[in-house]
Amino acid sequence: MQQRQAIWDRYPVGTVLVLMFLCVLPWMIWRDFTPSNELRYLSIVDEALRDGHFFAFFNQGEPYADKPPLYLWLVMLCRALFGQHCPFVLSLFSFIPAVVIVWVMDRWVYGACPADERNRPDRSRERMSVALILCSTIYWLGLTFFLRMDMLMVMFIVLALYAWFRNRPWLFALYTFLALFTKGPVGILMPPLTLAVYWISCRIRGKAKDPDPRHRLGRFLGWRFLLLVGGLCAVWFTFAWLDGGSAYLQNLLFHQTVDRTVRATHHQQPFWYYLEFIWLVMLPWGFFTVPVCVASLIKRENTAVPQTEAARAEKLMRCAFFATFFMLSLSSSKLPVYLLPVFPFAVYLLPLYIRRKGWQRWTLAMLAVAAAAGMLIGLALFLETVFNKQIPSLAPYDFAASPWMGFTGVLVFFGGLFVLLCAFRTRGAFPEIRPLAFTIFVGFLALAPLIHPSNEFLGYGAICRDVPAGEKVYVMEDIRRPENMDVYLGQDVVVVHFGEPVPAEGVLLTRDTFSDPALEGRPHHVHGSRIIWYLSSSEAPQAWLSR
Repeated sequence: MQQRQAIWDRYPVGTVLVLMFLCVLPWMIWRDFTPSNELRYLSIVDEALRDGHFFAFFNQGEPYADKPPLYLWLVMLCRALFGQHCPFVLSLFSFIPAVVIVWVMDRWVYGACPADERNRPDRSRERMSVALILCSTIYWLGLTFFLRMDMLMVMFIVLALYAWFRNRPWLFALYTFLALFTKGPVGILMPPLTLAVYWISCRIRGKAKDPDPRHRLGRFLGWRFLLLVGGLCAVWFTFAWLDGGSAYLQNLLFHQTVDRTVRATHHQQPFWYYLEFIWLVMLPWGFFTVPVCVASLIKRENTAVPQTEAARAEKLMRCAFFATFFMLSLSSSKLPVYLLPVFPFAVYLLPLYIRRKGWQRWTLAMLAVAAAAGMLIGLALFLETVFNKQIPSLAPYDFAASPWMGFTGVLVFFGGLFVLLCAFRTRGAFPEIRPLAFTIFVGFLALAPLIHPSNEFLGYGAICRDVPAGEKVYVMEDIRRPENMDVYLGQDVVVVHFGEPVPAEGVLLTRDTFSDPALEGRPHHVHGSRIIWYLSSSEAPQAWLSR
């Protein structure tokens, strides 16, 4: 009688996704919006709904052509349905794309393998392990609930290339346009560039007569692509012109593409910037996955052997990784988050390479380095908890000295240690990497009690809730992006510059380092590194006194 499989063996990827959801759920519900981007998007949406703009967006009256409409439309829809900005629902626009990416990549890679390999005893553990590597990459895990359109764009890029692999030209064109419509130029450049590099690679290696129709660029980048993508772009640009005028359209078409690529005014970094940061943004697994990507470029498949589905998938993912990495490095504007499109291809190239070359000493050594990186992360968290008060830059952040931080550090340290010890004991099967990934998940969940105290430092929700109704709000100029506080306050704030007299009434928001004789004896309330001063009375509001 055949033994019944455990549910995690029957649904290895589903198990990983459920665990990931449970560990980020508290952050999706209780985390405050950050002022840098998240609160700005919400302010833009409020302004668009108030003024009736749907294709041209503005932030405090200034044109905001940085991002296409799709993501902002989703935020607008939630605002209209729920009457407010719901953090949990908005986080789903990052989490659900992350789930789709993992599901598609698993289906793609393991569906391309020969049928006789799909029933291997260790197949479930391998699928779970690879999904865990992607989902427990700390940067990826954090972006599954952060309010940005990057994860949504990556989902459409993955779907576009998967449509190419499954020989679906119309879907390839549609998903490529949706990637553009979500984030901008990277979305429309990455899929065609990947196909072009793949095609050139085939021609260079003497496969000019390869009968595979997927090698024909004209089938995917020909009239179908131009008709669908060009037609939809024409509709978009026409409505943007009608909604925002010629200046807005010029900003959208030129400043946000050519200018930011060639001579960026923000986030300008040298060409080698991503060579330094890819190891950090892919912690702890980057020391394992990135060397495998490089090795796959050097130790490529044998061209004398007929190309299988798995070989084509490996080649495409290799082309996607290196073409995108090089394209992003050429751009003048660089941020670590821009590397997100290479994550799924870097991780899922791994099982395809290992299937072809097997586990070698150097790959196990790289896995050991990744495990050691996890141990160092855990050790750093633990030492930060112990010596928090002795580090001047961290001393103000009381929540960072919480025992939960130390517990997470110890957990991740021993998870990495277990993987390190197992790395060199592997004989053919996929190594045991799950302990480190699981401890990262549990550690992320264990840090949930620190969400509320960290919100005091990261967001403006708590301090804005202490503003009495109807009071005019003044903000010192060193407060970051104060204009977007209108999401909470329902009114614009007035920025006070240094050297100007303190207002005589209303409330004033300052940093905790600000001092002025006019504020002596005034009632106030401290929120992390910021203070709200009540200027209209000599006593704090009763609502605050009753806390």
